[in-house]
Amino acid sequence: MIALENTLAAPQLRDDAIPHAGQIVLFSVLISALIAAASLTLGAGDGNLWPLAAEMVARFSLLIFVAAMIVEPMARLIPSGATRAAGRERTSLILGFVAASAISLACVAAPSQLGGEPMTLPAIAYCLLTGAILVVMLFSAHPATIRFLGAPAWRSLQRIATAYFWLSFALIGISHLIGPHRPDNWHGFSLLLLLAALMIRFADTLVAHYRGTPMAEKVG
Repeated sequence: MIALENTLAAPQLRDDAIPHAGQIVLFSVLISALIAAASLTLGAGDGNLWPLAAEMVARFSLLIFVAAMIVEPMARLIPSGATRAAGRERTSLILGFVAASAISLACVAAPSQLGGEPMTLPAIAYCLLTGAILVVMLFSAHPATIRFLGAPAWRSLQRIATAYFWLSFALIGISHLIGPHRPDNWHGFSLLLLLAALMIRFADTLVAHYRGTPMAEKVG
């Protein structure tokens, strides 16, 4: 899927490669914690409060994921000082996404850790696989990883992580739209966001090809 890969050139190592990582990660953690607390406090008392908290935090993490997907393409498609500055925050957004996703996974595992409820095999498989991909994404987030792996291996890690989470969010949205679930406009909206992110990245690919510039030219 070219649109998932069109910003995966190995970036140059710079001092401002992750200019606001700390602030964005802190913001992601605080908002995720507030969402989880609100879900546990205000959710219906039907015994599914932790799954509700995990889902609500996952929805927030999707917004960060989409933002990370489009900041660099938007900076190239609409060049300006503001978009270039935003484009340099891709790594920071990825770190924020990892933090929010980790909190969502913690909410999935909480009933078994706090209440002694056994986790189902699908839940265990989901936590292990998603946790492993989050580690891959975290490991490959900083440009310095290229020094140890080389550009081809670094791009492969980025592609695997991006494709996994894009497909995971898309499949969750589709399953809720076609399955026997309660009506929820969020899932249709989330699919529109994911498709829009692909379209923006695809447009970036076409424009770069038309201009004869490298498809994954570094923003900035």
